[in-house]
Amino acid sequence: MSLVVGGGQVGPLRARGMRTVADLAEAGPDRPADWNGEPYSDAVLRARAHRDGEVVVPKVARPTIPRADVEVDVDLESHLDDGAYLWGTLLTLRDGRPLEDEGYRPFVTWSRLPDADEGRAFAEFWRWLTGIRDRAAGQGRSFRAYCYSRAAENGWLLSSAGRFGPEGTLAVVKGVPGVAEVRRFISSPLWVDVHEAVATQFVSTSGLGLKVVAPVAGFTWRDPEAGGEASLGWYRDAQAARGVERDAGRERILAYNEDDVRATRAVREWITRFG
Repeated sequence: MSLVVGGGQVGPLRARGMRTVADLAEAGPDRPADWNGEPYSDAVLRARAHRDGEVVVPKVARPTIPRADVEVDVDLESHLDDGAYLWGTLLTLRDGRPLEDEGYRPFVTWSRLPDADEGRAFAEFWRWLTGIRDRAAGQGRSFRAYCYSRAAENGWLLSSAGRFGPEGTLAVVKGVPGVAEVRRFISSPLWVDVHEAVATQFVSTSGLGLKVVAPVAGFTWRDPEAGGEASLGWYRDAQAARGVERDAGRERILAYNEDDVRATRAVREWITRFG
């Protein structure tokens, strides 16, 4: 039973005579006494998914996620608490009208962190992102930007503004917005957390991280070792190496970041197909 529910939920299930995942999968809708934590219906659905060999399954009839004419997926790469050295973006024009070339754009610094050049890369990213937003609005087109789990992106967006913005604690870099401007953006409907859309509408037998959900949506990373922890090592290697080895390390990080934003888009499109 512990494969699909937490330890505190096992007791109430046993009190109902349930001992296995199969028992829970066959359970009716009535919640056991003393049940706590997630909705009981989620636990039953997860047990059924485990029984049927599924990884991620919807718990609502028609999962949805906000879409727009102009969409930008965003993923950052940081090194521990030293700084965010790469802001990767993927532009998609859903209405087919011209605005700017679609595809992946990285805004990156390879300077050893912390360094003011991190602010330069962030300023270029912010100028590009808000420029896309404003041009779309000027043409009467809807716009949204997406990330997978806003906690990381929001944290570094605010940190970058605080360290390099008009009142920067590390350096004042031209083009970096103030914290208030960033807060307005991340609290607006234009900034969408894809993980939140997944977590509120799906259950999983293996978690709801991007590396779990995107393969269910049909996406595959090019690098078999792709992952946040691995990228820390790639970054350190790229910093220490020289010449061809350094360039190969940097290209590996950029390819990984590009796959992350493409994976985020794949999950969004997968959710939309349910509707």
